[in-house]
Amino acid sequence: MTLKNSTTPTAESSEVATSESPATIRGWIKKSRYAPVKFINMITGWFTGNRHADYGLAVMRIASGFLVLGWLVLNIPVAARVWGPGSAYWDPYREILGYQWPLNLLRHAGTGPFWLWYVATILLSVAFLIGWRTRIVTPLLFVFYAGINAQNVAIADGGNYFFRIMLIYLVFADVSRRWSLDSRRRARKNAKETEAGTVLHNLALCLVVAQLCTVYLEAGLYKVQGSLWQNGTAMYYPLKSDFYGVFPALSDLATHFSWTVVLVTYFSVLIQVAFTFMLFNRTTRRIALLGILCMHLGIAILMGLPFFSGIMASADAVLVSGATWVLIAGWLGRGRRSLLGRLPGKRFAKSSTPAAPVVTETAPEDDATDDSMTVPDRVGV
Repeated sequence: MTLKNSTTPTAESSEVATSESPATIRGWIKKSRYAPVKFINMITGWFTGNRHADYGLAVMRIASGFLVLGWLVLNIPVAARVWGPGSAYWDPYREILGYQWPLNLLRHAGTGPFWLWYVATILLSVAFLIGWRTRIVTPLLFVFYAGINAQNVAIADGGNYFFRIMLIYLVFADVSRRWSLDSRRRARKNAKETEAGTVLHNLALCLVVAQLCTVYLEAGLYKVQGSLWQNGTAMYYPLKSDFYGVFPALSDLATHFSWTVVLVTYFSVLIQVAFTFMLFNRTTRRIALLGILCMHLGIAILMGLPFFSGIMASADAVLVSGATWVLIAGWLGRGRRSLLGRLPGKRFAKSSTPAAPVVTETAPEDDATDDSMTVPDRVGV
């Protein structure tokens, strides 16, 4: 009597599997034959259907415009010596860099033309901040701001370079679609958006995000190669230096325990390397944004680099959904009204006059679906 092993396929089962395999493959091919077309339609629809991240780009415009304006105003006392006629000692260095027209217009400019250029840059940053004629203002701000930086790149930090790159992309984006003077003007005129402008806007958004991911990934991979980053002591040295340790008491507190130094060192490397890959999931994206924000706050406070950290954080704003920004705006508006109501002489007496209707703003549908937070259809702003 011969016993058959239950795990050994019989001839009949082999024939059945052989006969079903081609049918299964053919069925999968038939079922997926329209997948490439659907994928192309999805990409086309994303680029042409709506202007994405308009709230995030508005926050980026306001925050970066405010930082650039503050940077220009605070440096007025030393501007002539750093970038103006008093910086002629940098001519050999400028010759090596080889900036071309129009970024080299200040190279041989006198005191009058330099200050005219500097004041014009301040005015352009104000116009960029409030969102006035950004289609014209943004490229002009790039030329004027880059022209000042080209005079003395040795004292510039990563924030200066990154903002100049961002301005090139923002030339093609509709950065004034929300929370700007341009948006109010368009609402009055009932101006229509063009499909070409929508495609350019979304393409510029992709470039902004790609630049962010490239900067973080490159910085993280560069850190990994250093022995100080590998043994977890890299953050100790800049915090204890005279150049970066601007608040000695805070630096001493941050470096008092060795485990905190190791934790911060490894965390900064991990969050930068993993940032790009954490964007593909809503939960991990929030963790990545909170982690990178904490890193920038630490750099701004402990290392005395608020401009660099602020510019980088402002670009991170495009990764936050529009529904979340509408909620934040609503919270800030209610907090402001509550604070004004508590000030002496600012309390509003109750009257029989009906209250004015609350101005509301509809959260964008595409951004609302991109956020797992429960968002009402209309949020008071």
